[in-house]
Amino acid sequence: MKHFYTVAMLLMTLVLKAQDVHFSHIHASPTIMNPAMTGLFDGDLRLILNYRSQWNNFTKGYKTFAASADTKLIKIGKHDFIGAGMQVYKDVAGDLDFTTSYGALSFSLLKSLDGHGRNFISFGLQSSYMGNSVNYNNIIAHDNEPLIEGGAPDRINFWDVSAGVGWFYALNKYNMVYAGLSLSHINEPRVSFFENNQESTDILKYRNLTIHGGADIRLNDDMSLKPNFVFKDQGPHREILIGSFWKYKKLRSKLRQPASLYFGGWVRWYLDQKQDVRGTDAFVFAIRFDYKKMFITFSFDANISSLRRVSAGNGGPELSIIKVFDYEKQRRRSNKVICPAFRY
Repeated sequence: MKHFYTVAMLLMTLVLKAQDVHFSHIHASPTIMNPAMTGLFDGDLRLILNYRSQWNNFTKGYKTFAASADTKLIKIGKHDFIGAGMQVYKDVAGDLDFTTSYGALSFSLLKSLDGHGRNFISFGLQSSYMGNSVNYNNIIAHDNEPLIEGGAPDRINFWDVSAGVGWFYALNKYNMVYAGLSLSHINEPRVSFFENNQESTDILKYRNLTIHGGADIRLNDDMSLKPNFVFKDQGPHREILIGSFWKYKKLRSKLRQPASLYFGGWVRWYLDQKQDVRGTDAFVFAIRFDYKKMFITFSFDANISSLRRVSAGNGGPELSIIKVFDYEKQRRRSNKVICPAFRY
């Protein structure tokens, strides 16, 4: 009986984790979403920190941390670059402390299509060493005894490979469009806690197809819109997130430095093919502040799906901080490269 409950709880956990955890801040986790975004920003070095907390009013909730750094590593010709970056990521879920963590290296090729830096295409590749772990001591049977003799390891590790492509086109200095496509878990690694030398299970990491895009649309000297979307298809799970930032940037006279304020809203839909999880999942509300080369965003998910009965409508807060360092600003200006504004 103890073995049965251990297996049942772990399989339930694996099913719940079949869909990758991701951030609502589309703009603030670019290299997590698509390795082709590595190095694709206006500057020399970009540091990103992300934190998300979800559903804390029941069980232990979900807590996700991520940090990344990327840069233009090598310049090729006048407008082309090889980018490189690294990431660390950790997600802790529920009463079982089910943990997903990884460290990753990514590389990209940024290629100008017009020779003027207005039209770019990028290709990216990422290699990750991932791990899952679970706390057996938190599994309780009907006799209220900890199930610690399930006969399975409490940690598994595996390699994972992702790739992507991105494109952007600057219509002028103020308006641009972009799109991207990435595929995660190309090698479909096994994620079972019950592998042994005699037999193998078929619990694999679903391949995750992500399609994303958006635009930067200037309304006047002080205001602009930044609409964007993300579509994810992973096994039986499909998700759409669509919305926009409204940007107001006439703050320079008070702060004496370039600054902008944003307000944003998105809607997220789920389309699960195997379970009754369809329709609108949440509204995402966000506020963002840019100052010099620092970009800070705070958002909150308001859950409106059937889960609101136990979540009280609370999805979770999310905080993102981006810092860009610009060491060679004057030299790059002489090249007259229009760098993509969608990188944040």
